[in-house]
Amino acid sequence: MLRTSLLLLVLLVSSHLNAQETKTMKHVFYLHGMIIEVQGVHAISDVFGPYKYNDIIEALEATGFSVHSEVRTTKTNFNAFCEKISQQITRLINEGVRPQDISVIGASKGAMMAMQISDINEYPVNYILLGANSDRTENTFNWNLHGRILGIYEESDTVAGKDYSYWIDRSSEAKEFQQLKINTGLGHGFLYRPIKEWLGPAKEWMAQNK
Repeated sequence: MLRTSLLLLVLLVSSHLNAQETKTMKHVFYLHGMIIEVQGVHAISDVFGPYKYNDIIEALEATGFSVHSEVRTTKTNFNAFCEKISQQITRLINEGVRPQDISVIGASKGAMMAMQISDINEYPVNYILLGANSDRTENTFNWNLHGRILGIYEESDTVAGKDYSYWIDRSSEAKEFQQLKINTGLGHGFLYRPIKEWLGPAKEWMAQNK
């Protein structure tokens, strides 16, 4: 009987500590590009080279954030996946995590998903968009983004290197929306690896929201 009582006490204390840890921890969701849906985490582009997915995750983990990243496949439904991540964000907030301690980093198609999440989830969490915008994106979607958004685009990116002015003008509900142009000469491949040109500003953006 005593052993059972002690075990229950340990479980209760452990559960309480885990809940407290969740509340005080900072969280980042990383949404990868489409090439990983097709080729997996060791994807290699004929044009841009290897997608350093594991290196990116390790670089984000080095910030001390709890990193959430689900590897999608070609069977992943765009809208359903975005709704699932939105619900996970809401669940964290309901558990006591502050919205400013939650960030979403999206790359290429993952950045479009981040924009979809920002449209449907009104909590002021942080978003970092990497290579998300193009004429096609503007003509396809009707988003009004929420939260604190940093849109990063690469000058040499001919795939999705358009700036975010269109979305800044449309997103009246956003708490803050800034954009940053970088010039690495890597084209769309700038988001394939954790380079300082986007990782540094992303870290700063996640840390600024007090």
